[in-house]
Amino acid sequence: MFYRYIVSISVTLILASCAKSAHTNLSIPFTGQEITMDAAPEEEEWVQAVTLNNLIAPWEDDSPDQTKFRAFVSKNYFNFIFQVEDHSLVTLPFEKELSVAGGDRVELFFASDSSLTKYYCVEMDPKGNILDYSAENYRKFNDQWDFESIEVSTKTTDKGYVVEGRISLGELVNLGIGRSFYLGVFRADFKNSKTKEVSWYSWIKPRKSSPDFHIPSAFGKASFAK
Repeated sequence: MFYRYIVSISVTLILASCAKSAHTNLSIPFTGQEITMDAAPEEEEWVQAVTLNNLIAPWEDDSPDQTKFRAFVSKNYFNFIFQVEDHSLVTLPFEKELSVAGGDRVELFFASDSSLTKYYCVEMDPKGNILDYSAENYRKFNDQWDFESIEVSTKTTDKGYVVEGRISLGELVNLGIGRSFYLGVFRADFKNSKTKEVSWYSWIKPRKSSPDFHIPSAFGKASFAK
């Protein structure tokens, strides 16, 4: 069952020094439109969405990529879309959810508090396969947990791939993800299918010397205005 949760949201995006700051804030706008699940970022509903450009590679001298992440809230859903530039797509045959972790993917993590007492993760590959799970700090994963309402549509392009999706606001509220929460926006880019060499990209720069997104400093603050 989808619950109705109406929010009115101001549009403000603070991106200054995003690679260096753990206090980057993302205010996610409200629009009256619902998305059509067709992985089409050029459609009108995305015009008013907030946008994150150029995720950084924290463990590769903060070098940026061309990923574009957009999000907005409608009457019933948290809506998001990733446009990824990737000319060497790597995916594994989907045998189980963990197959997604062996290839290229985009990721969203949601937490109600900065200590990551409980947080919720979804990882999505270019084919639309999903790995979702809940977790507790530090790296205590429950891979039996799944989002009940998530929907995803994907397509490959001549430049890479697009992942479009939505999650019921009612479900997020039930998980403690309300007007103010913590959000991780990530991407994994495998160099090729024969090696395990991966470039990791993030909205902000985690305070750790080796790749790890499952720490508080990997999350930024996100908010829905009253």
